[in-house]
Amino acid sequence: MNNIEENHVILVDIGNTRIKYSLLCHAEDEPNACEDINSLFFFIDSHQKISHLYIASVRNQELVDEISSMCNERNIIFVEKHTEKEAFGIKNSYANVQKMGVDRWLAMVCAAEKSKKAFFVMDVGTAITVDFVVDGQHLGGWIVPGFQVMRNALVASTKKVFANDEIPTTFGVGTDTEDCVATGCHAAVYGVYLSAIDYISSKQTDFDIILGGGDKKVFAFLKSADNMRLAHLVMQGLARYARSELLKGTST
Repeated sequence: MNNIEENHVILVDIGNTRIKYSLLCHAEDEPNACEDINSLFFFIDSHQKISHLYIASVRNQELVDEISSMCNERNIIFVEKHTEKEAFGIKNSYANVQKMGVDRWLAMVCAAEKSKKAFFVMDVGTAITVDFVVDGQHLGGWIVPGFQVMRNALVASTKKVFANDEIPTTFGVGTDTEDCVATGCHAAVYGVYLSAIDYISSKQTDFDIILGGGDKKVFAFLKSADNMRLAHLVMQGLARYARSELLKGTST
């Protein structure tokens, strides 16, 4: 196993809305995104030397099975990651770990590599997930509608409320209905962040904040605090698994 190179391993994140992928050697960079598996395999086939594919999915199993079959046709070793009870010094609080989306588990795996303190990790996407870890013990977490889900639900449930497609990057208030919807949903998302700080502060005064997800730009207005880190959570969680399993000299 020790002769495997990082540019021969591809990481694939099947999210709620998009497929994201990255070579292991580029796991710290912004991942590529595509809409379907044909585009994914166009990249894989053009690269030619892919030997391993590591995947995490929160979507239906049929898509994962199709990717597995396409890997098999190409003699690519297919590895799907699932939520675990314990790994990398993190103990999961769930009695039934299969009920936890693998995206949340990988976010914690990623965050635990970036922080030696207590932390909460916040993934800001279609849904917002927050998970709290103190001394390696997962305390639990939250799942909240994301900015766009919140906005769309509000518009769908009311007759005279409208919205635009803008996601605010500065914190403020609206002076027309569309702006009020955008700034109100923004305030709600920010409220989750502030609540997370309140909760972890009640457990541990010294902590880190690990922030990721496709809509993390909603927090662009925050001055980067010393204890805040930005990450590509699922990618870097997958990368940690791949390196520990494939590369010489790494361990869990």
